[in-house]
Amino acid sequence: MTFRPLSRYWREAATLILTAGVRNGRLSRVADDFSLSRFDYRVLMLQRSDKSGFMPNAKVFPGGLVDNSDFSDEWIDIFNRSGWSNFDSLTNVRNVHERSPMLTAKQESLVPNDIGYRICAIRETFEESGILLTRQWNDPGTEVPMSEELIDTWRARVDSDGQEFLRLCRDHRCVPDVWALYEWSNWLTPTFFSGRRYDTIFYISCLDRIPQTAHDRREMVKAQWLTPVEILQNYSRKEHWIPPPQVYELSRMFQLPSHEQLHQFSQERGLEGCERWLPVRIAVDDGHMTVLPGDDLFPDCPDLEKEQDLRRTGTLLESRQSTKNLHRQEFRGTYDTKVCSNIPQKFGHLSPECDVLSD
Repeated sequence: MTFRPLSRYWREAATLILTAGVRNGRLSRVADDFSLSRFDYRVLMLQRSDKSGFMPNAKVFPGGLVDNSDFSDEWIDIFNRSGWSNFDSLTNVRNVHERSPMLTAKQESLVPNDIGYRICAIRETFEESGILLTRQWNDPGTEVPMSEELIDTWRARVDSDGQEFLRLCRDHRCVPDVWALYEWSNWLTPTFFSGRRYDTIFYISCLDRIPQTAHDRREMVKAQWLTPVEILQNYSRKEHWIPPPQVYELSRMFQLPSHEQLHQFSQERGLEGCERWLPVRIAVDDGHMTVLPGDDLFPDCPDLEKEQDLRRTGTLLESRQSTKNLHRQEFRGTYDTKVCSNIPQKFGHLSPECDVLSD
């Protein structure tokens, strides 16, 4: 069965926040105003090509659009034959009623939504970075190892046709390691974006060490493993641009600089689920803000399809000081943004650290 898009206004997509531990807890020296990084892990960031049709030149987490093959019924056969077919730890989400329709809508496929989108994130990560997140069939002695050269060959094939990812797993007796991905967040592209919009589920996966990584030389032109501090520092210095959801999620990670704690938190919180966030833009005298659910200025019934021309008199600072419940990002320019939140997060999630980037 093929995947059925849920809206004509946006496409469903999956993104992976991929982290990796650094041996011996090695520290890296960064900007003076950030002192020494206390993080013992790095985050994979890929830089888009200037020819990319969506957010050219941006530094992003790996990910992309769902493909029909991600929800192919053939996956059920491959998982069953592998001995890895228990998805209870991924599908028994507690807060079902507040999840995005992309995760709850009934598809014609036999593949559960929570599995299909994870397959999408794993496939896209392989295409864009060369990192293959799989586990071998639960049948000792049946492994079919792959050389680096063979991995490169498969990567090119999968990039050309998502169906090739099925063939890769079948031929080499492996399955996408969907159990290593934990549900993290869900962002809907704001209505003020012209052209492409996406309903994107964000997953997180924590690796023991940094794997061999190489950008695809097509959609992506650079791959880097950096601490959250370094990523945001380079952004504030205008060395690269990162989309607002990445700024928000990296600010969250400041709460957990220990990789072990991040992994444990992600694993335990993942089954709580998450709500979909539509950032709603409000213009003010010295810039604009995008308000999120829980902010006093967030509309009761935001229009998911058309932009609302919302404006307020005064400055960003004045609005912040006069608002009791804050959950927003403020923008004074392309590289000048501030995350503001003083409300408890739903579903046991982390609050972003709000003073990561100075005014």
